[in-house]
Amino acid sequence: MRINTYKNDIFLVTAVVILLTIGIIMVFSASAVMAHEKHGSSIYYYLKQILWGFLCIMAIFVFSRLKISTYTRGKIPILLLLLSVLLLIGLFFAGDVVNGAKRWYDMGIASFQPSEFAKIALIIYFAEVFSRKKSSALRDWKKGLLPLAVIFMLVIVPIYFQPDLGTVVMISLIIATMTFLSNVRFKHILGAFIFLLPALLLKLQSSSYQTDRIKDWIENLSNPLGSGYQIKQSMIGLGNGGLIGSGIGRSKQKFFFLPDSHTDFVFSILGEELGFIGTSIILILFLVILWRGIRIAKRAGSTFTQYLAVGLTMNIVLYGFMNAAVTTMLIPTTGMPMPFLSYGGSSLLSVGISIGILMNIARNQYQLDGRFEDLNRNRKELYNTLIMSR
Repeated sequence: MRINTYKNDIFLVTAVVILLTIGIIMVFSASAVMAHEKHGSSIYYYLKQILWGFLCIMAIFVFSRLKISTYTRGKIPILLLLLSVLLLIGLFFAGDVVNGAKRWYDMGIASFQPSEFAKIALIIYFAEVFSRKKSSALRDWKKGLLPLAVIFMLVIVPIYFQPDLGTVVMISLIIATMTFLSNVRFKHILGAFIFLLPALLLKLQSSSYQTDRIKDWIENLSNPLGSGYQIKQSMIGLGNGGLIGSGIGRSKQKFFFLPDSHTDFVFSILGEELGFIGTSIILILFLVILWRGIRIAKRAGSTFTQYLAVGLTMNIVLYGFMNAAVTTMLIPTTGMPMPFLSYGGSSLLSVGISIGILMNIARNQYQLDGRFEDLNRNRKELYNTLIMSR
């Protein structure tokens, strides 16, 4: 196995290190009270998050050094996708029921959420197909879009029935971004979304808790004193933070006022303790990841790595901004984690794999840039030698 030894993208590395560090601190701060109440130790979730953080760093290290061709070798893309589908289907038989949904496998010391890795498998598969298929084939909906739609539905349908509508929407947005940048006709993409819209509406009508979330969100916009306890507590926390925050560990909302304070709503606790300045820094760091991800994609050495970089960047950045939008009541509650900050191993490992592959693509770009520098240097040396010989 070939290992890259070229330098990393310093801006991307810095953003990731800062987010990981802040995330571990905030998980401890947001979960200490609940951990002491449920498990008798205020560092219960904190220690587990440190372990997941270490595994995330290991995932970044390993995937940043694998040869890029590993992801396209033989039938690896489709095999990864089929394995993900099997794991998703297996949830209906062996999944752990939490809040009425089967999204996790109970592994004893931790839970495993296969949809987090199905996203990456789907991104790799679509990147490989878009880079391999000819433009004419992609523009023909029977040869291009239809087979991809079938593969897409194989992943989406099990997640749809877990139910996990938030993940369905996020995966759809990620793949739609990649598809929009490909040679697939825009009208075919639009037609696919119109086709999926009835299924989305049907799910909302048949699922009472998802319908309630949307109703609560609408009522909060028109009547802030109405229902929607969780989002109100989130807004109270952000409001208490003000400009500079109340200080690390001084949140009041984590005293059982705000549910999921260390998972989906950790951004609200961060806003209460670090204020507007703290939340702005987090969002700026996600913008840095977006900036470097786009730059890596633009300078990638192959079409496959370009699509792959776009998909993986969206996998991180979209979740970050969507979670922030939920905690600030811009969109209805969806149950999406904040990358790097929310407690949970599956999300952190998924992000680690995404960052690792992005760094891998950047490393290969630096390698290519180095070869051009060597070529220019040799050309100048040859030129000087010829001039001196005259």
